[in-house]
Amino acid sequence: MIIFGALLLGIVILILTSYASGASSPLGSQYANSSEVDLEGIIKTNAARWEIEVALIKAIIRRETNFNIKAVNPSDPSYGVMQITPILAQTYGIVKDYKHPTQMELAQIMAPEVNVNLGSQFLSYLTGKYPFDIGIQMYNVGEAGYNSGRRASAYLADVKRFYNEYKSG
Repeated sequence: MIIFGALLLGIVILILTSYASGASSPLGSQYANSSEVDLEGIIKTNAARWEIEVALIKAIIRRETNFNIKAVNPSDPSYGVMQITPILAQTYGIVKDYKHPTQMELAQIMAPEVNVNLGSQFLSYLTGKYPFDIGIQMYNVGEAGYNSGRRASAYLADVKRFYNEYKSG
């Protein structure tokens, strides 16, 4: 366990130092605010890993943050390009106590590689377990929120519109 923790810490440090060093890759104009990150590659890798369409991941990201890798919503709270909550990160083993995440844990959640991996894994789970429209709404309001009556119809409409745009073009 100690070795795994040290390895994970090393990966986070490597990721953060690579951003600081100015490493970049060419990205489409929609990724203008994330020019130091190969977001396209991260999305494609996770689409294959979690067996979901690239177009769907992009649609969720566009609706959540418009591809802003530094996005933070303090009211949820949720972090990063796919707006990962500490409770979701705890579910997947990134955070120990979702009520009191450490700065290091928050840095892990914000790292695009980790963020898109968690978001894609959760999206794959939701759309595999529930009908598409319900799974997409649950990504926004959570399973418990949806099951208690919360709906996200405007969110769903936006995601479906963006998804169809990405699929067709």
